[in-house]
Amino acid sequence: MIASCEDLARQAVARAASVRDRFDVPMTAAVNVVDLCIEHYKPKIVVRFQDISMEGVYLREPRPEIWLGLRPLVRRIYNVAHELGHHEFGHGSTFDELQTDDEDEAPRAFNPNEYLANTFAAYLLMPRVAVAHAFTVRKWRAETATPIQCFTVACSLGVGYETLAKHLAYGLRLPPERVWRTLVDAKLPAIRKELLGVQAKPRLTVIDDHYTLKMVDTEVGAVLLMPPGTVMEHGSVATVEEAPRGPLFHIRKPGMVRASSKNGQWAVTVRAMADKYVGLAWCRHLEREEGADE
Repeated sequence: MIASCEDLARQAVARAASVRDRFDVPMTAAVNVVDLCIEHYKPKIVVRFQDISMEGVYLREPRPEIWLGLRPLVRRIYNVAHELGHHEFGHGSTFDELQTDDEDEAPRAFNPNEYLANTFAAYLLMPRVAVAHAFTVRKWRAETATPIQCFTVACSLGVGYETLAKHLAYGLRLPPERVWRTLVDAKLPAIRKELLGVQAKPRLTVIDDHYTLKMVDTEVGAVLLMPPGTVMEHGSVATVEEAPRGPLFHIRKPGMVRASSKNGQWAVTVRAMADKYVGLAWCRHLEREEGADE
């Protein structure tokens, strides 16, 4: 008997919650799913950034592997969670083809395993409690969210703006239709321009003092908008440009650097990898040869 979508969704949501519980990830916090795979699973799940025309690959082996195609960084993060879903549900090796935004593309046949993995990924990265908390701690409400607020929360959860907007609308069903339609229809260039005006740049991430992860993963060519008064330990990884909403840090080279408030009450570690990095995830912020840990 084939399970219904409702039954599959319940399984996926429950498994996502159990993974957070298993690895002591609070339901109110964001989760770094790449680090989860390579640091906490036994045996560890090897994560590789690969130059392949795929969203991702899960290899069910004695030493499991996840391969990620060269997609935008937030998409790759979601794809790790998706492939982890295949691992959690005991699926065989899986090759996920590139997805497009072409509305004319023929719909794909329903695949229960893919539905499970997708729903697992959404609720591992964006459970209802974490999403609601991310808005509440900033004194916002998901039910009345603006595109800028949604973008800020998406950055704090490590997911793409469109991913969170659609999850709010169709998964969590928190905002009323007039609000979620505004969120889903909003375009990133317009959001970035509203945030920064003429200083708006592609590949922008907003990091505020409610960010719940200790690490900020980024890449060369990206820009981080940090809270006013944020300083970095040294200028080799990033250069700074002042903006009305806070300093803009332009990532110039791979590496790790600490960013903190001047009073020391807030800090994160910025971990930058090369643009279009290919190699093992654990050393993505280092200049290393592929296979250096094998």
